[in-house]
Amino acid sequence: MAEKTIWQKSSYSQEEGECVELAAAGPAAVALRESEAPGTVLTVSPTALGSLLSGVKNGEFDGPALRA
Repeated sequence: MAEKTIWQKSSYSQEEGECVELAAAGPAAVALRESEAPGTVLTVSPTALGSLLSGVKNGEFDGPALRA
């Protein structure tokens, strides 16, 4: 990642709230982190992130939680 990473969070997030932040991590990657644990970063492709977001918007993950 670039030396100065610019993290963005949703405008729906509150100042003190826990939220997911996103940053560009190169031409083919997006970095994600949870604001309460900024040292842990997950890097994914824009395509994978788009698929996840589409699934969330379409309700693909709604329903009973899976139990181990």
